[in-house]
Amino acid sequence: MEIRPLTEAEQKYAYEQSMQIRMQMGSIGVMHGGYKSDKKFYSRFHDLNERWKTGEFEEGLENFLNILRSDKDGFMRNLDTMREYASCHPQNAFPGKEGTEYGLRADTEKYAYVMRCNPAKENDNVEIHCYVKEWLDHHIREAEKGIRFINSRYSELFRIADGEKIEVTNSVGEKSEYVCRYIDEYHTEVGNNLYHICQFAEIMERNGSEYTPVEPETVQAEEKEQGQEEKTEGTLELKTRFGNTQNVTLEVNAYVDNNSLYVGLTAMPYGVPEYYGDMTVNLLESVPPYCAFVDTNNMPELEDFLVKNGLAEFTGLMQKSGYCSYPLYLFDVEKMRKLCPDGMAAYEKKNGLDKKPEKKEKSR
Repeated sequence: MEIRPLTEAEQKYAYEQSMQIRMQMGSIGVMHGGYKSDKKFYSRFHDLNERWKTGEFEEGLENFLNILRSDKDGFMRNLDTMREYASCHPQNAFPGKEGTEYGLRADTEKYAYVMRCNPAKENDNVEIHCYVKEWLDHHIREAEKGIRFINSRYSELFRIADGEKIEVTNSVGEKSEYVCRYIDEYHTEVGNNLYHICQFAEIMERNGSEYTPVEPETVQAEEKEQGQEEKTEGTLELKTRFGNTQNVTLEVNAYVDNNSLYVGLTAMPYGVPEYYGDMTVNLLESVPPYCAFVDTNNMPELEDFLVKNGLAEFTGLMQKSGYCSYPLYLFDVEKMRKLCPDGMAAYEKKNGLDKKPEKKEKSR
C-alpha cells in the first residue's frame, strides 16, 4: 500500500462533496474518527455507495488504519502521537476549512483513501474519504483543464481553476461570490447549483447580471503586501510555507534551565505586537555560544529565512528528538546585536559573554 502526502489538487477531495461530484468520482463512503477521553481511537463509517463497498475495499481500509495505529510507527496511536507527527511533517499541512490540517493518501490497486486530520481538535478530528481510484484520478486530471465561462454565443470569457470563485453583480449592483467546482467540460457547480455553462450564461444575460473571476487569496495577499508602507527598522520578511509573506521581528533571550540561546518571532498584523512562533528549540544541556537548534519541523521556511537575511549559518550538525531532527545554526553576533540589542545583551550577560578581555601591560 502506497501512502503519501496529498497534492494540492487532492486536498479538495478530503472534504464532503456534492452528490454530482460524488457520482463522478466513485465515492464509496467516509470514515469519521477521533479520540475518546481515554485517548483511544474510535471510528464510524458513513456509506455513500454500498455497491462499491466490497470485501477488497474494506480490507484495504482496515490495512490503512492498522498502519496508522500500529504500535511501532503509527502516528495515530493516540492524540499525542498525532500532534507530534504533525509538528514534524509540515509538508503534509495545508490551510483547511478548520485551520491548518494535514492530509495523506493511501492507494490499493482499485481504491483510494484520502485522509484529513486536525490535531488541534479533540474529537472527530479524522476523516477518510474513500473513492474508486481510477475514477478519482480521472476526475482530477480533467479538472486541471479549469472551468470555462462563456457568453450565450459560446465565446469563452475566462477560465478559473477548480475550487476558485466568481463574483456575480446583479442588475442593481449587488455583488455575491460563489465557489465553483468542475463537473465536466460543459457543466459546473456555482455555489450549490449545477449548470450547463451555456445555461448559466443565458440566465446571467436574461437577469442583467455580470460575472467575473475572483483572484485567488494568495494573489490578493501579494498585491496587498506590495502596497503596504515601508517596514519599520528591525522588521524582516518571512515567506511562509502557504505562500504568503509575514512581517516579523526577532525576540532574543536565554532558556531558563541552561541559558542556551532562544530566538522567537513576533508579528504585528494590526500594529500591535503578537507572538508568532519559536524559531529555536531547547534540546541539549549545553550548546556552543551563539548556537541554537532551529525548529524547521514546525516552520520549514526558517532555513531560507535565516540564510536570506544573513542571520545564521548551518553548522552541519543535527539533533534527533522523537520523530523530528533539528539543525544546529550559528547566529551572526553583530547582526543579532543590531536587531535585538537588549535581548542579546541579556543572553550574553547570563553566559559571561559580555566580559571584555583584560588588557595586558606591556613588559618594559
